[in-house]
Amino acid sequence: LGMGAMNQQVGQATANAIGAMTMVQEMMLDEEINRLDTMGDDDFAKLRGQRLADMKKRKEEEAGWAKTGHGTYAELSETKEFFSACKASKRVAVHFYRPTSRYCEIIDGMMAKLASLHHETRFLKMAAEKTPYLCEKMLADPDGNVVIPTVLLVNEGKVVYHIRGLEEIGGEEASPAALGLILALHGIIEAEAADDEYNNTEAAPIDMEEYRAKAIREGGFGSIDSDDDFEDDGGTIDAHDA
Repeated sequence: LGMGAMNQQVGQATANAIGAMTMVQEMMLDEEINRLDTMGDDDFAKLRGQRLADMKKRKEEEAGWAKTGHGTYAELSETKEFFSACKASKRVAVHFYRPTSRYCEIIDGMMAKLASLHHETRFLKMAAEKTPYLCEKMLADPDGNVVIPTVLLVNEGKVVYHIRGLEEIGGEEASPAALGLILALHGIIEAEAADDEYNNTEAAPIDMEEYRAKAIREGGFGSIDSDDDFEDDGGTIDAHDA
């Protein structure tokens, strides 16, 4: 097959790691089943009480999210609004776009869909040309270029990842499910929400096991300073000319 010894070793190590993870998950499931089998009436009453408390907490959280614009896909007009939004919400996804890019229109549709499903996250968009500061400080690659579109992921006030172009989410076959899977992996959305949609392999053309393995090999899921070789789907702009 033309694969070198090192590639084979890495591939085998990845397969072993995935197999080990599967075994651990199966063991945890068996333990949970055994625990439920041995629960008495008092235990079930406590469990029900905890579930009611969790539901009450969730309703309170959703009320707070609604007040800060969660559940909608809104547009930012200036840089200070970006920082205010990241301060007000724990999880934020921001699409930096250019009006003339058709790829940005595709991202818009997916972001709007995700915003309606995941009220735990703030979904926003901003024209890259309106924020030279963010282009230079947060979005630019080492050559000073900003890939359009870019989706910036922020968790608890810290940038945890950015998705450049469409290649990472399936290229021309990109879908809300594919984008949602990556956001979930980086802790930006809760995987439990719309789980059936995101586990639909036909709706998510990217190979998530391969994605996870690549991330592990590269030391994590990336950061704002990573220099991944993503396609320049929608063009680039010079950060200094934004």
